[in-house]
Amino acid sequence: MISADLDEPLHVLDLPQIYSKPSGTDLLRALDLLAVKPRSFSTSANQEAVKSRTVEPGGVTRYLTSIISSPLSWLDTDELREAIWDAAAARLSERAGRTAMPAMSRVFTIPTSSDEELTLTLHEPSLTADNLGMKTWVSSYLLSRRLHNLLDITPPLVPSSSTTPKSDRALRALELGAGTGLVGLSFAALRGSSATIHLTDLPAIVPNLAHNVALNVELLTRTDAAVTTGVLDWSVAPSPLPTREEQYDLILAADPLYSPKHPKWLVDTVGHWLSRGLDARVVVEMPLRDAYLPQVQEFRQRMQQLGLAVVEEGEEVGYDDWEGADGGALEVRCWWSVWGWSEKL
Repeated sequence: MISADLDEPLHVLDLPQIYSKPSGTDLLRALDLLAVKPRSFSTSANQEAVKSRTVEPGGVTRYLTSIISSPLSWLDTDELREAIWDAAAARLSERAGRTAMPAMSRVFTIPTSSDEELTLTLHEPSLTADNLGMKTWVSSYLLSRRLHNLLDITPPLVPSSSTTPKSDRALRALELGAGTGLVGLSFAALRGSSATIHLTDLPAIVPNLAHNVALNVELLTRTDAAVTTGVLDWSVAPSPLPTREEQYDLILAADPLYSPKHPKWLVDTVGHWLSRGLDARVVVEMPLRDAYLPQVQEFRQRMQQLGLAVVEEGEEVGYDDWEGADGGALEVRCWWSVWGWSEKL
């Protein structure tokens, strides 16, 4: 029988054993206890992966394998047997690492300029090598939590740099490579009716992105936020040139560089869509991974060649939900920057 003491770790022998022919309900409860969620994003290296209950790891894999290999013939229905086999297989997959985890919904809290925190729910499909854009990355998490301080949340974006008359027009924002939508949805909820934002990514990613907008409809409605989604492929030369009304006052991008081609594509896209207004800004955050440092440097150079200059920048450290080689939290150093037109600074 499972101990009621929540502080006492369970041993695998405390769980229902196959030889005793436990009920389907008992097996499903035990499998739920063994569920492992991905390590939560954090600014602390000590934050551990969250489990529904602490279970000593010894023998767990063998226990799960015994369930999968059992015919479960004493259970009443095929549906119940299938549910148990599926749950046991999922528990094994979870222990194979982040990329083996099944689809999941994750909850993120976003600070505001007041004491209130906003809560976003994001769906992440199971990961494969060709759909990593559907994972929430630590740079997105860090940027979403910085937004309330990084930008003045009432128009204009940077009042001290502007001498133009104030406009009642809602600020137009664009997110490039939005992924699961954490940054763009956070911005939308923070800005409310004073801004609209268009979240964009590749065709395979946009359906899940739109799904995440729908998941957060209550928050977006409560904050009077306006969000749209659509496909924007940086590799396709945009045409024709947008009108002044079609350009964007703000462009957001998190972790946008993972190919040698991306710096040029990204900067070309920024140059096409960014307004030439005095308060136009580009806000980016990207991890400083050794393999991609040349791309980060090329991005800087191309932004300067375009006529943009850094208004503000800094570095910060987060801990991704991947585990490091030692099984601990994986530290990720990130660079954030705010850019504006250099001749107008």
